[in-house]
Parts: sequence; C-alpha cells; structure tokens
Amino acid sequence: MRKLLSNEDFKNLNCPSVYNMGYLGVGDYFISNGRKINKNYSTWSGILRRCNDLDYLNKHPTYKAITVCEEWHNFQVFAKWFEENWKPWMEGWHLDKDILIKGNKVYSPETCCFVPQEINNLFTKTNSKRGEYPIGVNKAGKKYQALIYSNKKLVYLGLFNTVEEAFKTYKLAKEKYIKKVADKWKEQIDEKVYESMYNYKVEITD
Repeated sequence: MRKLLSNEDFKNLNCPSVYNMGYLGVGDYFISNGRKINKNYSTWSGILRRCNDLDYLNKHPTYKAITVCEEWHNFQVFAKWFEENWKPWMEGWHLDKDILIKGNKVYSPETCCFVPQEINNLFTKTNSKRGEYPIGVNKAGKKYQALIYSNKKLVYLGLFNTVEEAFKTYKLAKEKYIKKVADKWKEQIDEKVYESMYNYKVEITD
C-alpha cells in the first residue's frame, strides 16, 4: 500500500536538494530501484553537477556559462523526458546539448539528444590546447598544416601558405567526415540529430 504524502513530505520533495538546484518532485520516478541508482537520476544529477557544482566548474570553467532550463530542475519532468527518449541500445551514449543547436548553452528538452560517444567526440572542442590558430590548423615552419582526427587517427591534410587555405581544407574534410559518421549511425540516432549533422557548418571561429 502506497504511503500518503504529508504536507511536510511535499515540501521536502519540492525543495532544491541536489546541487542547490534540483528537487526530486512528486511523481512516478525514483532515485533507485532499491539496488542501484536509476540511469535517469544519475544523468539528471550529472547535468546539475556540471552547471552548479563549484568544484566541477573550477576544473571545467567552460561550463560556467551553461544552465539547466527551469522545468528540468524537477527530476520528475526530466525523468519523463529521459524515458521517452532513451532506448535500450543507447547504453554508453552521451546526453548532448549543442548538436541540435550549435553553440547552445542550455540543457532543455528542445536542445538535448542522446548520441554515441563517436558522435559526441566529433564536436568536442579543446580550446585550451589549440593555441592561436583556428581549429584544425597548426604552424609548420613558415607554412600552415591542416590536420583532422578520423577513425581515431590524426590525418595530415596538407601544407599551405596561409591560415585561411589550411582552414578551408580542414573545414571541407571535417564536414565530409561528420556526414560519413551520421550515415554510419543513421538507423539508431534520432532523425533530428542526423539532419543537424548533415547541415553542420564548421566555422573559423569554432
């Protein structure tokens, strides 16, 4: 027999208790099944941590500009979205917030999707390691070389006289590779993810 909730129970369940932002809410979704933490909860608490945990933000300052939409502060709302979008074959996949909308800074039902690690890695940026040149470009003596990671290997694309020439070559190769990976996963990823990957444009300011 299910226990009736008191006014105090409702108050506690609707009080931000997860990284000073999220609350469990009242509904059908629970933290665990009694033996282990449910995946919907671990995913939810993970995005709250990335956006609101000071220790995490100090180690990953790029997340300081990222927020979680207000409706997802409620675990019940997020869990419902999770169960409607996560499929059994997605074990090990990542929740991504900026493939559907490039440059997006908000975790929300309109902007998030599940993707395999291979796709997630395509859009991971390492600005701290890049230096002064655009993505995909390095200085090589008095010239500039274009490089791309393809199939987990660094591939040399050529040597050029200008940064712009090197970047253009990288841009064409990267966009072509993104389409190739999209085709590989077409039958498993959401149609919106597939379309976003096919329309994705690499910019020199990325």
